[in-house]
Amino acid sequence: MLKPEMLKLATQSTLCSPVKTGSNSAELVRRFISTRLYPTDHLIDTAEHEAAWKDQKPTAFTTRAAQFRPLVHALTDLVSGQQTATTGYAETKEREEQELESLAHEIGQTLADWYEENGREGDSAQIDLSLTAWQRLRDTELIAKARLLHRKLTEALADNAAALADYDLTPADATLLAKETADFEQITADPSAAISRRRALTVTLRPRFAAIGQLLKKMDRLVLRFRRTEPGAAFAGAWSASRIIRDLGGSAPAEPVPVIPAA
Repeated sequence: MLKPEMLKLATQSTLCSPVKTGSNSAELVRRFISTRLYPTDHLIDTAEHEAAWKDQKPTAFTTRAAQFRPLVHALTDLVSGQQTATTGYAETKEREEQELESLAHEIGQTLADWYEENGREGDSAQIDLSLTAWQRLRDTELIAKARLLHRKLTEALADNAAALADYDLTPADATLLAKETADFEQITADPSAAISRRRALTVTLRPRFAAIGQLLKKMDRLVLRFRRTEPGAAFAGAWSASRIIRDLGGSAPAEPVPVIPAA
């Protein structure tokens, strides 16, 4: 049986977050696993109906049940691993963004005050942003604004280092600002990395979906024969119930293999 923490990871990951139906592999993964695989996997794993089907004719069902569960677990591991990678990337990006916003706001406010004290309101206005204003900037806008602030700080330090030292602005601040800007730019500069991750996941999912779909189709056929006994009929009924797509309100089609769009 799938571990509860694995179920949570797979269904609540960023990879499996709700999106428009059919728009990408994220929605397909979420629907396929949560509505078609978990209930069936749980049913096979429970002892309540095991005697009705395990090693009972048609014995091919037992063979296929043994094949089904490892496939489901492997798919869950894949989704969970993707979530870990995606979450790790998102957390790193958020951390770098917050660090840059906080530092830029702090330096910007101090330098803006120095500009105003020296009658340079035009320069001050270019960098006098509230923390909220920094946070509202898009990635490219944040990088551009941070670069502008760094350039102005560097220029001011070149001619007025002593005066700025009284404001606790030093070359070390310029160095740190440049580093934080570069760190954030690096993590946002290569969109092809995210595209490559999605493409790799799509390629990996295709054969897994196909294998599980074909196996379920065969199991759906065989389960009908268990209805000849009372315990078997109860199991067959439970099997049918587990194969209902709950969030769509219909039964699973004979061959539930989702078509994954090209990355």
